[in-house]
Amino acid sequence: MPGGPTLASCVPGGAHSPSEAAARYSSAWGSRSPVLQRSFSHQRRRLLQGIGAAAASSTFGARLLAQSAPIEVIIVGAGGAGLTAAKELLAAGINVLVLEARDRIGGRAFTDSSLGVAWDRGCSWLHASDVNPWVEIARKNNFALVADRFPRHIYEGSRRLGGRETAGLRAVRERIESELAEAGRRGLDIPAEAALIQATLADPWYPMAESGMTAWEGIEPANFSTLDSYRFLQEGEDLMIPRGYGTLLAHYARDVPVRLRTPVSRIRWTARGVTAETAAGPFNARIAIIALPSAVVAEGAVIFSPHLPAEILQAHHDLPLGLMNKVALRFRRNVFPSERTEFWLLRRDDGRGMEFLTRHWDSDVCIGFSAGRFARELEAAGEAATIDQALAELTTMLGGDLRRQFERGAATAWAADPWSRGSYSHCLPGRYGARELLTRPVGGRIVFAGEHTAQEAYGTLHGAHLSGLRAAGEARRLLLKTAA
Repeated sequence: MPGGPTLASCVPGGAHSPSEAAARYSSAWGSRSPVLQRSFSHQRRRLLQGIGAAAASSTFGARLLAQSAPIEVIIVGAGGAGLTAAKELLAAGINVLVLEARDRIGGRAFTDSSLGVAWDRGCSWLHASDVNPWVEIARKNNFALVADRFPRHIYEGSRRLGGRETAGLRAVRERIESELAEAGRRGLDIPAEAALIQATLADPWYPMAESGMTAWEGIEPANFSTLDSYRFLQEGEDLMIPRGYGTLLAHYARDVPVRLRTPVSRIRWTARGVTAETAAGPFNARIAIIALPSAVVAEGAVIFSPHLPAEILQAHHDLPLGLMNKVALRFRRNVFPSERTEFWLLRRDDGRGMEFLTRHWDSDVCIGFSAGRFARELEAAGEAATIDQALAELTTMLGGDLRRQFERGAATAWAADPWSRGSYSHCLPGRYGARELLTRPVGGRIVFAGEHTAQEAYGTLHGAHLSGLRAAGEARRLLLKTAA
């Protein structure tokens, strides 16, 4: 989810009215948790073929940036934040070099078409569409947008539950929204689970509602900050892109030159400038924008010399990445009772299970979603085990013929990806303010960008975009200051 705000204020209530808070927490079981998102009036919260062969070349865009002119800004990471910052700086006539470890651009925005239809391995939904800049970008570039108003259904075994039977889920979800909103208004930087009363936690529907919270943050509610989550700004319904969110990002950045397969091992920074060390040699510049996931920095994949200030490194540790994985299943024919796209969820007493988007863009592809500990266990078990788990849950709902119609599948593994190490950031309880801290430049030479720095839009591609705009503006300011 990420955005581009100011985390400096910790005023209880902030910009959120009680009604806005309720909508925000209702949306917490949104696109990242597609079935519970609006199972009964919900909104809210990702191969290469999908973004085109150009992204697999040694440089992205029409050319590699000419090295005749001195590099003014080095950007480490060609995800949404890094590409946005580069595009802004290039438009201002500033010479930049973008270094990307992968053999493609996009980071966690990555559209795959290998199953015959575009599906996003990473971010999929345009959240907060009233304030999301990607909505305007999509429309200006003739990318169709579809409102996520797909029907949501919950099954108990092979039986689809009716509205009366799921009234308990709606009721506990409303209580959770109210209790979390109250804690947020009070400025309580506590685990989300600790903000809930005992009666809510003991409700038999609570595990199902909890799985929705887990999907939004990528981690169970015992492990993320109520206040940080409360500060997310959700305005407008969620939208989806049939051609893929990753495809839109690649199109947006089509003219940004990127040096691929060039991981940075060390950033040296002094009063005179910065040096990015790579296997291809060192690259010098005046300013460095570090547009890497928080976990990559926290785990020391890039070394800083001298070391980052302790509070800056700690802030990266305070914003770990949760996990949302997907599995795409292609069938030989439509195995679902409807021709339209729907979201399905199998009721479980422990809440552990996948959520499914059927008939993805009217195709015979179904997408399954898993989050938190359950996603980590599946990822550790491997792709084949993940596919088998998805088929087992669908078979419970639909019957045995489903497996015979299965053709092939693919699963994501974001936790094991060395250049991501997870899906999207959450804030540890008691550590609210870490995002704002990372919006401040270090030593007049280093600027951080990424969804994890965007308080009001963290965990989203529009948050990454807004952070890229902020970082580009900060880099320009520092360039002027150091030139004076």
